[in-house]
Amino acid sequence: MAIKEERKFEENKKNGMKIVDNMDGAKNAEDKLNMKVADVSDKMTVPQVKEFIRRYRTGESTRDYLKQFDLKKIELDELQRLADRNKRTS
Repeated sequence: MAIKEERKFEENKKNGMKIVDNMDGAKNAEDKLNMKVADVSDKMTVPQVKEFIRRYRTGESTRDYLKQFDLKKIELDELQRLADRNKRTS
């Protein structure tokens, strides 16, 4: 029994490297999806982003301000993360 388990372990490694199967594919795809970051630099300038962060910090309405930029959800999420990160450091 121990010999079979040892062979199985050897089969999962080849030349000292782990053999990747399809089971790792789903995890890798999820990791890549979570790493996806939106770039708002083509729609907003740095002063406009700073204005958004200022409004967010003070509690002003950011909804009306952001309407003019026609941002997608992923871009809005990135701005939210940026504002949250900036709020913690201030």
